[in-house]
Amino acid sequence: MSDLLTRYNEEVVPTLKGKSQDSSRINKIIDSDLGNLLISNLTSQLLAKYRDSRLKQLGPQSVKHELSMVNRVLKIATTEWGYQLPQGIPTVKHPTLPKGRTRRLTKEEEDALRQSADPYLCHTISLLQTTAMRIGELAALRKEDVDFNKSLATLRDTKNGDSRTIPLNKVAIAALEELIRESTTNKVLKFTSSCISHRFNRACKQAGIKGMVLHSLRHEAVSRLFEKGLNMMEVASISGHKDLSMLKRYTHINPETLLSRI
Repeated sequence: MSDLLTRYNEEVVPTLKGKSQDSSRINKIIDSDLGNLLISNLTSQLLAKYRDSRLKQLGPQSVKHELSMVNRVLKIATTEWGYQLPQGIPTVKHPTLPKGRTRRLTKEEEDALRQSADPYLCHTISLLQTTAMRIGELAALRKEDVDFNKSLATLRDTKNGDSRTIPLNKVAIAALEELIRESTTNKVLKFTSSCISHRFNRACKQAGIKGMVLHSLRHEAVSRLFEKGLNMMEVASISGHKDLSMLKRYTHINPETLLSRI
């Protein structure tokens, strides 16, 4: 297994979007008992034992990623590298994931947050709340990829590696214009994603808001899109979710917004 994992790390991982995370994940598996196993001896029972052991150290989502990595390595080994597993690729039940975040900003909290945030951060918050962009996608967004005439933005550096074009409402356009006005490079943002995240956390602390991180604005944006009446596929085309079950975990609709529709 360590040989297969090492080869995957050297040949496949460099072509992937999340290569640093995947490489770290692979090294952890190599250092575990699984790394010393012959692939012919790998069974579902041993994978289950590995799963249960890792759950004592990591959260369910992280363990799920590691098990998926093992499956991907075995799949490419048998379909492209000429390895044979007479019993097929062993499978194991993935850990049950916790329920998605239900925390959303209240109107009072959002007002307090904007009072604590500087104007630049307020524009960034507005943009993330209306577009469902990840902060990494916004940080990579170039000025030339924003079409103000058509009210569209093309995101080329996305988490899953695929580009997507998203619509921009009036709030998003106004926020983009302000952010671009302060940028001195070809990027929309003049700060890094980590800098924006740090400033957001500081503003939340000053406003007395707990349980919120910058990524929470993506959850908020997705929920608001559903509240506007968009269907699952329409929201997915904007947010970039390929896994609709994950999109469902992201979404928490405020029942009050449904009153006018029933």
